[in-house]
Amino acid sequence: MIYLKLLAVLLITWSGFLYATDTVVAHDKAYFKFKKENVEVIYTQDNLPFAEHVVGMQTALHKHYEKFFGWKLDETLYVGLISTNKQIANGFSSQWSSNRQMNYVGGTQMIDYFSSTSWLNTLLYHETAHNYQGNMKGHNISRTLHSVFGNGSFIFPFFIVPNIMENSFMLEGNAVLNESWHGNGGRLYSGRFKAETLLQAKAGNIKASDVYNVKLAFPYTGNIWYIQGGFYNLYLAELYGMEKVNSYFKYYSKDFWWPQFTDESMKSAVGIDFETSLEQFSNEYAKMAEGMVLAEGEKIASSQFFYSLGNNKDEIFFIVHKDGVTKPELLIIDKATFGQKKIGDSWLSGKVIKADGIYYTQGSKNVSPIRIYQGLFDNEGFIKEGTASKMVQGYLSDLKEVYFDVASSYSQAQLYVGKEFYAQVNSSVIIDTQDNLYYFVQNGKTRTLYKNKTPLYSYKGYYGIVSDVDSKGRVYFVANSQLGSTLFVVDAKNVKRASQADNIIEARLVNDDEVLIAAVSDKDYYYVKNKLLNREEAPFETILFFEDKEYYGGKSDSNTSSKVNLDLSDPYYSVLDMHYSGMDVSLAFGDDVSTWNINARFGDPLAQNSGNFFLNKDESSTTVAGVSYKNSQYLLQYTIFAYGVISSDEKEKNRENGFIVSTELPFYKSGYYSGILSGNYYQDYNTQKREPLSVLLNFSRAEAYNYSMYENYLNDISFYGAKERIDTLYGANYNFKHSLAYEFYIGLGAKFSQTNSDISDTQAFIENRGVKISNVSYQLDMDPTTVLVPSLDASGYLKTASYAELSLAKVINFSSYWFTFPLSLQRESLYTKYRYYDLESFSNKKNNFSEITAGLTVSMVVLNKFVLPINFEYIHNDADFLEDKNKFRFMLGGTF
Repeated sequence: MIYLKLLAVLLITWSGFLYATDTVVAHDKAYFKFKKENVEVIYTQDNLPFAEHVVGMQTALHKHYEKFFGWKLDETLYVGLISTNKQIANGFSSQWSSNRQMNYVGGTQMIDYFSSTSWLNTLLYHETAHNYQGNMKGHNISRTLHSVFGNGSFIFPFFIVPNIMENSFMLEGNAVLNESWHGNGGRLYSGRFKAETLLQAKAGNIKASDVYNVKLAFPYTGNIWYIQGGFYNLYLAELYGMEKVNSYFKYYSKDFWWPQFTDESMKSAVGIDFETSLEQFSNEYAKMAEGMVLAEGEKIASSQFFYSLGNNKDEIFFIVHKDGVTKPELLIIDKATFGQKKIGDSWLSGKVIKADGIYYTQGSKNVSPIRIYQGLFDNEGFIKEGTASKMVQGYLSDLKEVYFDVASSYSQAQLYVGKEFYAQVNSSVIIDTQDNLYYFVQNGKTRTLYKNKTPLYSYKGYYGIVSDVDSKGRVYFVANSQLGSTLFVVDAKNVKRASQADNIIEARLVNDDEVLIAAVSDKDYYYVKNKLLNREEAPFETILFFEDKEYYGGKSDSNTSSKVNLDLSDPYYSVLDMHYSGMDVSLAFGDDVSTWNINARFGDPLAQNSGNFFLNKDESSTTVAGVSYKNSQYLLQYTIFAYGVISSDEKEKNRENGFIVSTELPFYKSGYYSGILSGNYYQDYNTQKREPLSVLLNFSRAEAYNYSMYENYLNDISFYGAKERIDTLYGANYNFKHSLAYEFYIGLGAKFSQTNSDISDTQAFIENRGVKISNVSYQLDMDPTTVLVPSLDASGYLKTASYAELSLAKVINFSSYWFTFPLSLQRESLYTKYRYYDLESFSNKKNNFSEITAGLTVSMVVLNKFVLPINFEYIHNDADFLEDKNKFRFMLGGTF
């Protein structure tokens, strides 16, 4: 229709309100705030001592970042310390809805990953670097536009925030570099990640087309961007200094018009272009890798993702994900016989802990619609009773839990045994058969291995993971070798190297003479059994170039926190703390037609409330103005969209004013299951006819693992009803999907809609009454009773409409990544669908026909950054009432 473009704009805005990632959970705890200079810290009462630490370190931190990035933030920075109601091992930084960073409490889940002393400090150093990267506006035009439009957009391709176009390889890699010079450790001190980077360089995988893209290949973007990107930024900083490397983002942001000049920006920053410097980095690390020794032996298993090893006196057990797209498997190894058993199930990704004869994984997941807790989860994704907010390390012989208390471990892990506090620690914990506890404690750059509360051995470094204890009391641990990561053993304070390999991630003893090694290669993680050895060698001390610089953490105030006393005198009120975020302005010109859109956005830093004012002109010369508001602060979430038509060439057709309301009540969410009750009311500004008021009840179980293109399992049913003016409509919708071997996916579906209207076919057509059948999804008018019929050329209205569907898809993993060309191929899928329709008009005339679809989905990476599935479909039908039996269509987004 003629107004489709404007409607699409409205619905894009609408979907942004409805489906934006939730910063906090609904019905969260009360928040408070404190502002000092240009930083506002938002915190809960529980997080008050951590908030005092954060406020105390801001002045020194920003002094250094302003110097290193050559930029002063042009907006207030909002730093959120999110409550324990959302426990995830993550944090994020954004320029929308404001210049903000949100930090979560769940770092103990990844305690051996970061090689750092304080989880909270790591978040602050890393995310603040992102705030500086993203906030930069290197050209006067961007700065001028920002003074008017905020962090918005102005007439594409002009960019107010140019660095939104930067690839994550530079963003995350540079943030990893900047998290590492504060004396808090960091991933650049990890032997595991050094080994991984050396192996990728040696394999020829560190090249611009691969790393500066969204690549679906080992070691995947989580490591390519953060780890290889981090070591690349370290390489540059060693040669050119921190300030020059960080200035790359200033030069990149000078391109306010189409910021896509990576080579030139890098050349301006350090004197050499990106591709050449990356090649030099890869060559140097590949040469270094020639001396590496890799773990050898019969491969027991392999995995595309690594999850920590678990064990007890009889078994070793861990999760493997061989192909990265199907269900994970639990691998259980009997120590006595070395027999192996695999159990494929719906495991959460994490370390396996065995309790009461049942295998659980450490994880983080919804336990209700308003709580995300860390704990132990079973093979259905349900939390083990009594483990919520506990990162369980194991159990003593008297069944006492040994765990990190999540709530109090915002900075460093607080270890408890039963209900008693035991120690502050900096690694995972191993429990031997005599109930002794083994762990590492960090003090500055000194890492000390403890048995219970007695120190056993110390060395210089931030990387070290306890592996196991043999029958003679010798303690094995993984730490840095010169070229990666290897296994060591401590006996009476004497340390020796216990393996030749430099690519060891973790290890567990099979017996006193043999060890199971988890190692990394250039293609996967793999597991082998090796003989133990004894060789005189201590852990290698990784010394990074900035440790002798004046700004390094221990030598400056960048890692210190001045004493600040906070209170609860300034509550955070979400609605009152909404701020102007930015304005988006777009123009388009066609054949004697011009369209434009102006959208002013508002929101609070915790994203509990958001709104916008909009003014749009569509292709029919209809001008619409309005306001929208979304509240996600409570369990009942809602969005209101009100508008008025200012001018139109078809006033007799248009509605003068109207509104759209959407509500959602997620009444159940636990494991892989969810239940949602939603309601919608929709008034289309371009017609005065349909205005459906609907309610929908949905139950589903959904599973999707890592990089699977489609759901691995979906069982979804919805029941709905609608009041459309004087008519009542009702029906149901069912969808089932399941992954098969070799990346085949099968699907079943059915839908039925009916109305109680007793009218003629002519009346239905004129008044647009009855069950709507359309070639456009029901989301367009938010009427769930609409039945999608892709073969149609126009909408129709019936008494009853239903269909049954069978679908099959096969993923084809052909990829071709490019650096300078704007499009890359990520993967493809061939799919086919068969639908049988049963349609009945108001005159009781039946129309039954079949529809066959053959399609190709091409998942593309646009501009090295944005993943965009493109679909090409051929549709054939045998309907008597349709003249066109064959149809071709092109769509964006997945359709299987």
